Amino acid sequence: MKLTNIVLKDMLRRKRRVAHSVFGVSIGIMTVIAMLTVANSGEQLLRMELERYGPNLTIVPATARLDVELGGLTMGSITVGETMLDEAVLPLIQEAADDAIRADMGISDPGPIAIVAPRLYLPATMDDRSVTVVGVAPSEERAIRVWWDYSDGGHLQESDDLVAGAVAAKSLGLVAGDTVSISGHEYHVAGVLGESGSNDDFLLFVPLATLQETSGQGPVVSTVDVRALCTGCPVERIAHALTTDIPGLHAVAVRQVAEAELGMWHSMRAIVLMLATVTLLVGLFGVTNAMSAMVAERRKDIGIMRAVGASRRQILSMFLQEAFLLGLLGGIGGYLAGVALATVVGPLILGGAMVTPVLEYVLLAIGLAAAISMIAALHPALTASRMRVADSVRTSS
Repeated sequence: MKLTNIVLKDMLRRKRRVAHSVFGVSIGIMTVIAMLTVANSGEQLLRMELERYGPNLTIVPATARLDVELGGLTMGSITVGETMLDEAVLPLIQEAADDAIRADMGISDPGPIAIVAPRLYLPATMDDRSVTVVGVAPSEERAIRVWWDYSDGGHLQESDDLVAGAVAAKSLGLVAGDTVSISGHEYHVAGVLGESGSNDDFLLFVPLATLQETSGQGPVVSTVDVRALCTGCPVERIAHALTTDIPGLHAVAVRQVAEAELGMWHSMRAIVLMLATVTLLVGLFGVTNAMSAMVAERRKDIGIMRAVGASRRQILSMFLQEAFLLGLLGGIGGYLAGVALATVVGPLILGGAMVTPVLEYVLLAIGLAAAISMIAALHPALTASRMRVADSVRTSS
């Protein structure tokens, strides 16, 4: 009779002990899989939000601050370099960003891959009050800041339209439909933004071409936001390419929010993994006790097998096979239970977002459970393989 058949029949005879061992392993695997599944869905949700919202590159003029000293005393500092970017640089930024993305990610699509949204910041006056007016390209601004919502009115449509940030509108008493005069030019208030907690709350937005014309600044911009329309775009390489290839500008990858949020998820994952490890250790001791009990119960059987010619390697293999099957059952059960737990708990943690099972975790669950079970069974299996026939007969009589 093959060893595998002996193992299966013995497990069927000891169903209760097998069930207890499988349950112990499953609990630990369930904890690990549930945590990993929820964390994976949370990170995917976060990455989708980061991919959707806001620029991932900001371009500013390549200026420098120069400290002025006299006789060892610091007299202040001055700005060296141009403080504005010529609008003619925008096609170069578009081309350089698209080329960097295509080269790094192997994309052959000749169309634009990045959104380039220029901004011009200028101080102005409105009813003898100082305000900051921002000239934007309406279509690009809408595409790059899709989180904008309006508490009143809507987007910029006409050349003389104005959109007010939430705090600015409240301070200046602006509502959609008003007509205001800013530095001698009349604007129609098209909309008021909802409060976002960003600098946009304090600004007044008008079409870029109108602000350039009325201010007399000409075709210049203060900053350029770039949004790469691809998942996992190499923003640091794009920033380096832009800074290196186009003189007079400095590109910065906007990563602080992403790193902070992902760091939070990684910290949470580490904490829960520690708890899951404790649970797995409990399952390991449970399997060890179960296998030790099985060895004690089967001393006579082991002695008979040794008497009829079974080698120590075969005895060892028999117990390790049994441990592997326990781990296989515990891994499958733990994965299913973990997915079920993640499906229930995940939406509570992720604000109602759906949790998607990860099929790749099936192999992780089975492999981890099998490894835990076989490690737990190793000592009892070695004890069984070293048992002498005389000792087994004397103990069982």
